[in-house]
Amino acid sequence: MRRADARAVSGAHIAWAVFLVSFLAYWAAQSGSFEYQDATPNAFLPASILGDGDLAFGPIEAPFMFVWSVKNRSGGQTDFSLDRWDRPVPGTDVPAWKYHDAGLLEFHPRYYLVPTIRRRAGTGEPLFVGAFGPATGLTAVPLAAAAQALGVPVQQSPTAAYAVAGLTAKLLTAASVAMVFLTALGLTTRRRALALAAAYGLGTCVWSISSHSLWQQTAELFFLSLGVLLVARGESAWVRGAAAGLALSAAAACRPTAAIVALAAAVYLLLCDRRAAMAFVLAALPAAIGVLAYNAWYFGSPVEFGQLVAGATVAKYKTGSADVWQTPLWLGAAGLLFSPSRGLLVYSPFLAAAFVGAALAWRGPRYAALRFLTFAVTLLWVPAFVWFDWWGGWTYGYRPIVDSAPLLAVLCVPGIEWLCAPKPGRYALVAAVAWSGFVQLLGVVLYTPADWNARGIGAGGTMATVDLPQSRSRLWSWRDWQIGYLMAKLSDLQSGAR
Repeated sequence: MRRADARAVSGAHIAWAVFLVSFLAYWAAQSGSFEYQDATPNAFLPASILGDGDLAFGPIEAPFMFVWSVKNRSGGQTDFSLDRWDRPVPGTDVPAWKYHDAGLLEFHPRYYLVPTIRRRAGTGEPLFVGAFGPATGLTAVPLAAAAQALGVPVQQSPTAAYAVAGLTAKLLTAASVAMVFLTALGLTTRRRALALAAAYGLGTCVWSISSHSLWQQTAELFFLSLGVLLVARGESAWVRGAAAGLALSAAAACRPTAAIVALAAAVYLLLCDRRAAMAFVLAALPAAIGVLAYNAWYFGSPVEFGQLVAGATVAKYKTGSADVWQTPLWLGAAGLLFSPSRGLLVYSPFLAAAFVGAALAWRGPRYAALRFLTFAVTLLWVPAFVWFDWWGGWTYGYRPIVDSAPLLAVLCVPGIEWLCAPKPGRYALVAAVAWSGFVQLLGVVLYTPADWNARGIGAGGTMATVDLPQSRSRLWSWRDWQIGYLMAKLSDLQSGAR
């Protein structure tokens, strides 16, 4: 008993060390080149809560989230961005607030905002909300409140809000690495659990993407990692039931498709521990009710989701059709798993061990706690595969399915045990991990959103953005692939340094 207790304490201490080292690695390697775009509402939501006490944004409160123009202006610059009201309107020396007070400005929201049925009391301005819901932004509120108490102008400065959100993203991602370690520790040796946590933290797009910005998936993968840990290693109905229900329902609040993982976990618990299953369902209800109430308040219907509303508009622009579920399943699957510039098995090939692990989980009782993940991962991928822009817009790697990375990492445990038995398998796994880490390092150090996703090609330097149908074949090219482009960029930098 003492030996087991000592191992548990030691494991907890190591998990804290894993968290700290991961956080420092993410902090040290930040390049500052990442654009927020989709994550902008998540970053500024804490400022809105601290300032206005609500979950919405208005044009007066957050002018940088809107595109502005002067009414009836002809010629010259028509649309412009506005980060502060004391900035002059382009082409004039007059502050923007004077134009606004005179009723001379028009606006429309950027693509990541959707209109609501609400208006702000006092100003009467129409209110908008982030297309991806409020749950992810709420994770940054504690840090934002602390920063504001220390004098950081979170409400007044978008730059400060982005910095707080970036720090929150690093903390959440580092915590997910520690939880992957703890989950693996219950299934394999300490050394292999550490190696797997390192491979997950530095060899997947959670480093190159999730740790930089407070994306929808950043908070989601934290809650998914926590939920899987509680289900796999929890020893009581309150831990593997109620606590896991809270965690996985929070993941679904961040990204609705994570409800698939919660459902898989609930079914697993129902089959093996009915008391835990009941606690799981009861604990998951508050988050579900909160999401439905939010939708009803801002959209007038509990089943109206902002992401679907915004997605239809973007789908029309990118594909010509407003159908958000238009991609053939085989095409999205092939793209997000195997394509040169988006494929999970190209950017993080060591995760192929998860496929082996999924099969081995069903061969004996040792890994029975992982069986629900074999269904959860597969079903979690399906919405991403059939979404209209399966490639995820301008991004690095497989961002649309990066939330499955912690689940795959845990499923790697039995696969690693099997692959490491023969020496060739061990060498192949080490090579896959090394390549994965190299690819992620390239993304962290050299990636900028537009440099490959919308770069000029051909003799005339024609802009070839992958969001447009005529250039989308680039996603499948091994001659013009994102990783190769960054490798060439690295080579040019090394040559210039000599």
